[in-house]
Amino acid sequence: GPFVPNDWAKIILSPVVWARFPHMLLASYLTGAVCVAATGAWYLLREIFTAEARVMLRMGLYFAAVLLPAQLVFGHLNGEYIVHHQPSKMAAIEARWHDQKPASEVLLAWPDVAHHRNLFAITLPAPLGSLIDSDSLSAGEVGLESISPQNWPPVAIPFFSFRIMVGCWAIMLLVAWIASYLIHKERIEQYRPLLWVTFLSFPLPFIAILTGWVTAEVGRQPWVVYGVLHTADAMTPFLTARSALVSLVVYCVVYSFIFVFGTYYIYRLLREGPGGRLVLPPAAAVPNRPMSVAHGHRLTPPVHHIAAGE
Repeated sequence: GPFVPNDWAKIILSPVVWARFPHMLLASYLTGAVCVAATGAWYLLREIFTAEARVMLRMGLYFAAVLLPAQLVFGHLNGEYIVHHQPSKMAAIEARWHDQKPASEVLLAWPDVAHHRNLFAITLPAPLGSLIDSDSLSAGEVGLESISPQNWPPVAIPFFSFRIMVGCWAIMLLVAWIASYLIHKERIEQYRPLLWVTFLSFPLPFIAILTGWVTAEVGRQPWVVYGVLHTADAMTPFLTARSALVSLVVYCVVYSFIFVFGTYYIYRLLREGPGGRLVLPPAAAVPNRPMSVAHGHRLTPPVHHIAAGE
């Protein structure tokens, strides 16, 4: 029969929202912080807008240095929720095939789904897997073989996307902490390679957000509502393959245009610099507010503005 939600408050304010919402909010702040720091590094490398660049670099890196550890905390809280409520997703993320108590931790491997094993695995010994996943030295962790194969998510995609996300986080943390220390010592401009690394790190938060989204969405398959509603059962019955393809193509074209135009526009703004163009007020008096002339209110006399720093 039809699947009908009857309590939107419980859906929107599910227990995990208190970890996932801060996780995404911090991701947004970190993206801004890293981009500001990268722009400041770019200006310093080109030796332009140096006064503003130092402020941008300091604010962006200090902000990132503080928020990146906080992001780890909320990411870990998300992981604890997954362990208890989406065990198949966690098993795929960890490429854990068998139940383990205590569990080891696979750092890198090539998951071999056909033979239920990991090739070329680099593994941390037990109980580190239990400690990372469940904050316990003796907790048991569920393996994929304890779950019906028809309810397995694709293993390789969440396994690698999760590690790319964590790798981006680790690089940003390392750069932010080292660069913040050098800024504190007023020596950052002596280390041009680090400025280059800071500049080139601007894609990392975007990659981390995308791979985190892939981990979440692919890892929950084959479920729309975990354990209740399969993705295949939630498909619109009258949607044809042609309609889906057309809508996907239109979606990709529109957003590709927005991406290209937005990237070009931001690049132009960066080249123009933090000062931008000076817009002088008109020589004549201007109204204090819209329609104030019509109501006979006093006019503001003309004032002279000087560009900042000039």
